[in-house]
Amino acid sequence: MNQYKKHKCMSELFHKFRNVTILIRTILFLLKNILTMVLFSRRKKTISVRIILAMTVLFFIYYNFYCTLIDILTTKVVPRLDEMKIYTYDTLPVSSSSKDLIVIMTPKVSLKLVPRLQLLDFNLSDNFTTPLLIMYNNQPDQDNLMRLANTTRRQMMFLDVSSIFTLFPSGFDTCRTRSSYWRRGKWNYQIMIRFWFKILFELPQFKQYEYIMRLDDDSKILGIWINVFDEMRSKRAVYFANDQDVDLEETLPGTMKLPYIALKYIILNNITVKQPEMIRYGFGDSHILSYFNNFEVMKLEFFRRQDVRQWIEEVDRTNGIFKYRWGDAPLRYITLAIFAETHEVLHRSQYNLSYCHKC
Repeated sequence: MNQYKKHKCMSELFHKFRNVTILIRTILFLLKNILTMVLFSRRKKTISVRIILAMTVLFFIYYNFYCTLIDILTTKVVPRLDEMKIYTYDTLPVSSSSKDLIVIMTPKVSLKLVPRLQLLDFNLSDNFTTPLLIMYNNQPDQDNLMRLANTTRRQMMFLDVSSIFTLFPSGFDTCRTRSSYWRRGKWNYQIMIRFWFKILFELPQFKQYEYIMRLDDDSKILGIWINVFDEMRSKRAVYFANDQDVDLEETLPGTMKLPYIALKYIILNNITVKQPEMIRYGFGDSHILSYFNNFEVMKLEFFRRQDVRQWIEEVDRTNGIFKYRWGDAPLRYITLAIFAETHEVLHRSQYNLSYCHKC
């Protein structure tokens, strides 16, 4: 059996090498002809036509075989989520008995977070008992980590999530699929959406927590806030919502494919929607309502429920997040509409909690 696997592996390597060799030889042949035409042809018009023709052929080869070449030369490794470790700024592992967690994701750890963290400490009435986790995907400066940790009176932790930005749905072709939304790279924004919609609830690092508050790195808590975690427990809530927002088909083509997927899933699975009015008013002719979830508090147990997970997996299988940039905001709205009772969703506006985003 081992001999068979070894033979199969060697055979695959041979075919990869042969394909790469053929491709390189073809490109070199075309380049050689271009140089020959430039050096030995006396007719400028002929040179121009032939060069254009040759460059067109080269572009055709690049456009059609680039992804094949990438597939041949690269080995795709699926990152293991359990290998990511939460650390303090001095790289010592930490543990906490708190059941609540505040999470901020940022591309790069920066001192711009300092005033936002100071406001968080001053305004959130939790007596500094809720730890804060900074998730980043670029190697941070150790001095910045130390200064941030000294900024807050609450326990601060850090988690490198860069490996998550190489994690895609099974079978999704990242090279041949065109991105309809470029921001910080071809797929980075969509990966972030998938993280907040799906991956967050799969991370073993968060198993001990009951509630997670999400804050974007460009948001601020203003004015005195109640302890939202205690309020959710007392009301047995599963979600603390921000203001409503809207996603438009005109801005994001493919947005209106999402209501079709949701309604089809509801019908095929014979689901009784918990908040039908959210579906009725949330699905317009050319728009979808959403929760502006740069702030949100989630009860993890709810999003780990089997029925909720099945819906999340169904959305993930469509690859709509990557093809049409379905946001985690409308996806969160739809998820709560289908599976959460009205009294299980609290709203920031009803508590007069001041907050700003991109401020």
